[in-house]
Amino acid sequence: MNLLRDEHGYVLVLRKPRFIFSDETAEAETTAPQPAPAAAAQPVIRCSVPHCCFYCSWCGQEIMLQHDRMGSPFGFPDARKIDIRSVATLCFACKHLGTYSMFRGCRGFDTRHKIVQVQTSTDPVLLTWLHCVESSCTARVPLFVNGGQERPLEEANASEWLWDDLTCASGHRILPAIVDPTLRLPLRSKSGLR
Repeated sequence: MNLLRDEHGYVLVLRKPRFIFSDETAEAETTAPQPAPAAAAQPVIRCSVPHCCFYCSWCGQEIMLQHDRMGSPFGFPDARKIDIRSVATLCFACKHLGTYSMFRGCRGFDTRHKIVQVQTSTDPVLLTWLHCVESSCTARVPLFVNGGQERPLEEANASEWLWDDLTCASGHRILPAIVDPTLRLPLRSKSGLR
């Protein structure tokens, strides 16, 4: 463990990264890799990474989105790759799209939302940047959906999504948009603000 001090006397504690073995449930810190017998299979090591844990507004199901793959929108201001106040995402349990935020005072904020350490499972895919119906509002809402091998995203599935009460961070209504889940967009859009 390393200790660093800044000019004000604050202490920053740096720990070794924690690794989780796929065949074990407990976390273990590894000091040096041990040579394994040739006949035994090597365990797969997966590192736990920060995920945004949102709770669906309709059914209460947990929605996990990998924080750094979304551009760290709810992290320290210098670490953010995108400057947004809320994100829209899909709950696979009830097929509702919802707006979620970790900033107090924004639409979609809930005290249960948090950032947790979870093993990497799927990457969130940026489908589109949504705009609200208010022409003077500059808030854009990125639509992220978890994609992966266990949940392949197809255009036929997008037609079943429910767009009820989807709003921007200011509370203005967002109308349903045509999305193609097979396309991936960059985090930064060319058009920027309206």
